Amino acid sequence: MSNKTPYRFLWVFVMAGVLFTSCRQGANTHSQAEKKACAKLSSLNLKYARGFTVDYYDGFKVITIRDCNDTARLLAQYVLMPAGKPMPVGFENGVAVATPVRKIACISTTHIAQMAKLGLTDSIAAVTNLDLINDAEVVEKVKRHLIEDIGSQEIDYEKLAALAPSFIITSGSFDGGDKMSVKLDALHIKQVTGLEYKEQEPLARAEWLLFIAAFYNREGLAEKEFDTIAQNYLQLKAKAAAAATKPTVFCNLPFKEIWYMPCGENYIARLIADAGGDFLWKDAKATNGLNLNLNYESVYNKAANADCWLVDASFIYSLSDLKKADAKNTFFKAYKTGQVYNYNNRETPAGGFDFWESGTVNPDKILADLIKIFHPGLLPGYQLYYYRRVNAK
Repeated sequence: MSNKTPYRFLWVFVMAGVLFTSCRQGANTHSQAEKKACAKLSSLNLKYARGFTVDYYDGFKVITIRDCNDTARLLAQYVLMPAGKPMPVGFENGVAVATPVRKIACISTTHIAQMAKLGLTDSIAAVTNLDLINDAEVVEKVKRHLIEDIGSQEIDYEKLAALAPSFIITSGSFDGGDKMSVKLDALHIKQVTGLEYKEQEPLARAEWLLFIAAFYNREGLAEKEFDTIAQNYLQLKAKAAAAATKPTVFCNLPFKEIWYMPCGENYIARLIADAGGDFLWKDAKATNGLNLNLNYESVYNKAANADCWLVDASFIYSLSDLKKADAKNTFFKAYKTGQVYNYNNRETPAGGFDFWESGTVNPDKILADLIKIFHPGLLPGYQLYYYRRVNAK
């Protein structure tokens, strides 16, 4: 063996070490540069909503959906950036949404109402369940084929694919869940999930207006709209809080022998409380989602002498309807005094309630209705908007 051989091995070893150190430094430098480029610059200031956040970075924004009851649990993430740009480091599991967003498809009427509130109905490519939509402008645009009707019971996926929307916004499991997601993935149609219905505080649910706005860079407009809604709501709430008395209230009707009553944490229960009503199950914890599974006897024992009954049922238009549904309904004091109300004052012939459409972004109007029902003297001259009194015939 040559005397030079050990030196050759030493030289290779040294060079390998140099290269390793150099690569590691390069990797660290690259990582630090990427981290700097992906440093969060600011976040959207949300006052009530717990289920989403909007964070701003250099050249892109990230919209994150979280569990309302456990905000540490991330459900979905949407990365908004110009088309063709690579996914930023750290967000590889997110859904890339190319900006500017062109047109979207809406399944839920709630999302149609959010789009309408922001003046974005021209950006709706398609809707489902046309006969349940209250928004007259959207209905007219469908008639003129400016917006496509893509079905009711089942989505016309071929028509949807031909429209090539930026994404379809859904309500998750309520809109077909995994089955629909598989079909959308196969067609390369992106899905965005709006979970405003998970929020139980009325203003938190309404603040999801900013969720839609973030996809269109209309956060400023949405903040102004929401601030007006919140101001109106809080002023009405303060007025109701000053009322001398609180009428007792119960809700709904039995379905197949089970009376699904809201629990105290339910959206409806929060509205009743803010309107100055004494909801009889306000302290009850849910046994079925955010509802209670009760029988007629337990409801009657507690609500027989309640002052007000919010039946909130699609088929009740008169006290006669209530009697036909079950003769025992006539035993309640609220029935006898005619203090029965339903939220079907604004609905389509097919039974699409505007309460669940525009009411989501107008909780101040719902609150005004309930205050008028519970404390008529507080809002003289006010006419019910979503609710109506159930008349004798």
